[in-house]
Formats: sequence, C-alpha cells, structure tokens
Amino acid sequence: MKYIIYIVTLLCLLSLWSCNDEIIKSYESKPIALARMNEIIVIADNDLWESEVRDTFSYYFESAYPIMPTPEPMFDIRHFTVKKLSGEPLRKELRTYLVLVDLSDTESRTTKMVRKDLGEAKFLKAKNDPTFNTSVGKDKWARGQILVYIFGNSRAELNKLIRTNYPAIAKRIKLHDQEQLDASIYVLKKENTSVINDIKEEMNIEIRIPGDFVRLKEEEENYIWLKKDIPTAAMNIIIRKYPYTELAQLKPNHLIELRNDYGKKYISSPQEGSYMVSNTTDLPVYDYTYDIDGQYTKEIRGIWEMENDFLGGPYATYMIYNKTLEELIFIDTWVYAPGKKKIKMMMQLDYIVKNIKMVNS
Repeated sequence: MKYIIYIVTLLCLLSLWSCNDEIIKSYESKPIALARMNEIIVIADNDLWESEVRDTFSYYFESAYPIMPTPEPMFDIRHFTVKKLSGEPLRKELRTYLVLVDLSDTESRTTKMVRKDLGEAKFLKAKNDPTFNTSVGKDKWARGQILVYIFGNSRAELNKLIRTNYPAIAKRIKLHDQEQLDASIYVLKKENTSVINDIKEEMNIEIRIPGDFVRLKEEEENYIWLKKDIPTAAMNIIIRKYPYTELAQLKPNHLIELRNDYGKKYISSPQEGSYMVSNTTDLPVYDYTYDIDGQYTKEIRGIWEMENDFLGGPYATYMIYNKTLEELIFIDTWVYAPGKKKIKMMMQLDYIVKNIKMVNS
C-alpha cells in the first residue's frame, strides 16, 4: 500500500514539474515586446475602423497633449486588422494594443480572436451583460505587452464605450509605459548624486536628477537651476524655496508671477533686451490640483516666450506645500526645442518632479 502511495505521489510531482517546465518554456519562447512610448496599435476590422468609430477614437486618443506651441497628440495611433497582424510577425511583438470589436458581427476575424482570447464564458457575458465591456490581457505574443479590449454589441454602443472608458484606459496605458519612461531618463545616464545631495540639503526634498543634468551658477539663495543640453534642445528645471504665509501663494496667478520674476532676471537670448515671460494673453494656462508625496500641489501649464525675440516653448510649473515645515517648493520645468517634438521631453520632466519625496527632518 505504501509503495502504491509512493508511486502516485511521484507521478503527481513529475506531472507538476512537467507542467511548470512547459509554462517556463512557453514564457521564454516569447520575445520581449518592442518598446515605444505613447504608441497604441489598434486592432479592428477595416469597415469598423473606417466608420464613425474611428472619429470618436481619434477625438479622444489623439487629443493634444497640454500644452504645446504646435499640437502634439497624446498617443501615436497605428491600425492593423487581424489579417495584417498575422501577415507580419513583428507586428505581434509591439508593446501596446487596443482591440475594438463589434460583437454583433459574428463573422468578423476580430470577434473570433476576442472570443478565443476571453474564453467562452467571458465572451457570452460580454454579449449579455452591458456592464462587462472592457478587459485587459498581457503578454499574448511577447513579454511586456498589454492588450486592452473594448467590446460592444453595436457601433453606436462602441462609440459610447470609447468616450466613457477613455480616462481609465489612458491612465492604464501610461502606467504601463512608466517603466520605459523611467529607463529613458535614468538607465544609461544614471543619477547625479552630487546634485541630488545639494538639493536635499538646500530644499528639503529628494529628487532623482539624471546624470546628464548639470547645475548652473545661481545668483541668489534658495534658487537651483539644472539644465540638460542636447544638440537640438535644452531641458530646464528651476527649484526655489519660500516660507508659506498665505493661501494666495498657491494660486495660479502667483505661480505665473514667480516664473516671470526669475525669467526677467536670469533667462535671456542673444537678442538685446530679451527675457522669458509666460504668454497669458494669446494662449490658455491650464491648472491642476493633486498631491505629491502626500503634499498639496498646484500645477500650471502654458507657453513661455522670449520678450523682444521669437523664441518659445512649453512649460509646467509646480508649487508643493510642505505642511510639516511650512515651506513652499516652487519647481519650474521648461523645454526649448525649435522645430522638434517636445512631448517626450515634457513627460520626462513631469516624471522627475512627480516622484519627489519630502525630507522633513
């Protein structure tokens, strides 16, 4: 009897090892997804993509990143049908897919693919339960992939679902891109530990500064200017510290006054009499409120221009209220890149700022 139990146990263990080995081999056989930030591959039938569904999708997912001198889309969109996807293996090794499907079209290749991906039980639920209209899959063809499915029982329903689900889907995709965003900032350039320590001591914050940013000479206390120069662009981070005295210091107009103040003093071009200002006359200034490391933060975004010259570009300014120390940390980020796309540079600066940690000792 004991011998039989031993044999059964051994067979079970061998079975488990075999299954685990198959899973590992299956995972290892998949290539690593080709990384490209802000790109979405839409999988949809041609007739669906050429309908009003595409207009709705483009309105949301290709909306302009706030705020740029010339509009740049939030996401770069490419479209493949299931047939085209299968025709070129590399098309299945990309990073981010969004699948649009009208479930009422039972002969659609996309519907058949989604049915297989979801499984019969979930597919039937999608057909019959209007609250089940999205799903997320990972690593279907390559490691590091994400697939977001949006499914409805008609094109009209699909249009509505794109509108209502856009914020959550965009957030999910941006979260998926964060690892790549972090790598684009720090992996090769590492971190400038000397500057990081200076900022920690002078400003009571911990901020990861990439190694290719250098600290420029400042003309006053509680003022740090960091700059990254590349052949076609310049990225800037200005950090200042103020004592907190009143709520008005967190108002958008006050943030504009502060950036105009240092812009007039320290930022100029070779053109005589030039200085940097925020354009609040011809263009909007957007403002947002949220927390950074648990601290109340006000953010504004707009366009800077050079007075008495023709230079300009986007900026994002942050005011963080460190309640423990009763201090305000003013951080201004701006890019100068004439004729170049600026969205990735602004996203990198935004990522650096929003991962700040307070030092309250």
